[in-house]
Amino acid sequence: MPYSASQKSEAPGAVAPVAWYLLNLLALPVIGFIVLLSIAMKSGEDNPVRRAHSKAGVYMSILGALLISSGVGISWLMHGNTGSFWTFAIVWAIVMHTSFVLWGMIALAQAIGDKPPYFPKKLM
Repeated sequence: MPYSASQKSEAPGAVAPVAWYLLNLLALPVIGFIVLLSIAMKSGEDNPVRRAHSKAGVYMSILGALLISSGVGISWLMHGNTGSFWTFAIVWAIVMHTSFVLWGMIALAQAIGDKPPYFPKKLM
């Protein structure tokens, strides 16, 4: 009997929501969020790891949109349409976007390892 035959277990399918989260950030912004939201809404009876990753993806997508837009908006209120505003807005958006992509890569590693996401634990 081969060694791998005894380790058969059902895959949780947690990679799909994280992949759609990353697609939402990197390639298909609105379409990716709609698919991710539908996955999260349909994951009521799914594996708890898949449900946690799909909820975390939706929360982090909304949080990312709020943080990027509020930072740019506050900067515009403080500086107006000046060079300082544009410099801050571009740097702010790049740093925030990169941090959310990195969170998605860590969440993808967690999903591949069949572990729940690190953040946000309170919301799971």
